[in-house]
Amino acid sequence: MKKCLVLLFGLLIIGCQPQSEDHTGNLIYNQLERPDNIEFYHMPLGLCEDWPEESTTREIYVNDFELLKRSGIKYLRISFGWDAIEVEKDKYDWLFWDDFVKTGVEQYGITMIPYVCYTPAWLSTEPADSFYYWNKPAKDFSEFGQFMYDLVERYKPWIKTWELWNEPDISIYWSTQDAGQFAEFTKIGAEAVKKADPDAKVVLGGIAYRPGWIRELFEDYGLSPYIDIVNCHNYFETWHEKPVEEIVDYVNEVYEVVHNFGSGQPIWMAEVGYSTFRAPDGKVSDSYWSYYNYEHTPEYQAVDLAKRVALVRSTEQIDAMAWYEIKDLPPSDEVIGDIYNNKHLGVAWADHSPKPANKALIFVNELFSQPVTSITKDVSVKKPDNSDAHVLAFERENGDVIIFAWLQTVVYPKREGEKNGDHKDNRIEKIDVNLNKNLTGKVTLYNELGTELKGTASVNSGDTFSMNSLELSGGEIAILEIKK
Repeated sequence: MKKCLVLLFGLLIIGCQPQSEDHTGNLIYNQLERPDNIEFYHMPLGLCEDWPEESTTREIYVNDFELLKRSGIKYLRISFGWDAIEVEKDKYDWLFWDDFVKTGVEQYGITMIPYVCYTPAWLSTEPADSFYYWNKPAKDFSEFGQFMYDLVERYKPWIKTWELWNEPDISIYWSTQDAGQFAEFTKIGAEAVKKADPDAKVVLGGIAYRPGWIRELFEDYGLSPYIDIVNCHNYFETWHEKPVEEIVDYVNEVYEVVHNFGSGQPIWMAEVGYSTFRAPDGKVSDSYWSYYNYEHTPEYQAVDLAKRVALVRSTEQIDAMAWYEIKDLPPSDEVIGDIYNNKHLGVAWADHSPKPANKALIFVNELFSQPVTSITKDVSVKKPDNSDAHVLAFERENGDVIIFAWLQTVVYPKREGEKNGDHKDNRIEKIDVNLNKNLTGKVTLYNELGTELKGTASVNSGDTFSMNSLELSGGEIAILEIKK
């Protein structure tokens, strides 16, 4: 979610037109789309960040790029603020972005996947001094087309995907909630992108949580032919009451819409996260209350990241995924929407020092660095009655297997009426995991940080692999890597 409030400011500076040489590295972009009918594939992991031009220094974004480099992350979702770049009609301020884009792509090898958002004050139906001028549809949609043409023309040597708007399915970003209006707006922007760069891909503005919004755009307003990639976001257990395990159902709903009413477009989840904020009474947001005492802590954010990546990859429907965001915000920063959670979503602290989630991101990215396929359906799990155990399994092309197992944190109906986060999670379960595969190599048990653990389970390898009495504790995750 775009969080940093972009303000009108200062002197208009016209930057120099960049050179036309292509620096994008098309192979990197091609990895963001899975080839058709392929069983094993690699789902790239990225990070997200927003940089308000008026308060971001070069030192800040270079430190962000350095964090990506240390973390082995090559993909970065960024935001171009239309309102800050075109502060007056046809007068553009490119200075910040010229250096940002060239430095990120050419010096750090980052593949940028930007979205473009926010109506300029001079084109809004709201007065320029209104707090929410930027989320109103523009008075003249052709101005968006002209801006997109100029933006893509300028940065096409470095950038090859363009997402048009952000979370239009909620009113804070598209105030009218008029899908027909948004479809018209998107068509104009998409045509401008293709005119400026026929090789570029148009990404539908990522939905916050409503697959029905995509269906309406495609079925009722004919938007699908203009869209190359569909994007969906997810913040279950932060801004949504559903448990993270239901992210699988959400992805499948998006897939069904795209399959039935779209053109089979690739699907990204290019914004997903879990905050490290909660109030003393356990409240996280208007939609979610914590129950256990570890929820929404830096330590559990790392566990959630490992869970969330594994769950999304298990659907076999998502081609690329990006975690929001790089770093927390300083307390003094202004934000759009929730002023608490939006400042506590980073895998690093505001000074770029790593949270546990940074280490988890590195570890999980390495686990999935090779192409895998989901084999959860081939795993049999013996577990206690009324078990909360959740097990996912993946196979690499070389035959290695990765298993993720945990106890579901949000348990219904036990938490009904309970609205504080002081409960200790005393749940412990022992499960047996069986897989009909010949696995005779080393079995290693890890936690979410990649720390090797000494398990008490017994392992039988051979034509059939089994791990008996694998112990799972509430608030923790067990990750098994089993060599072929």
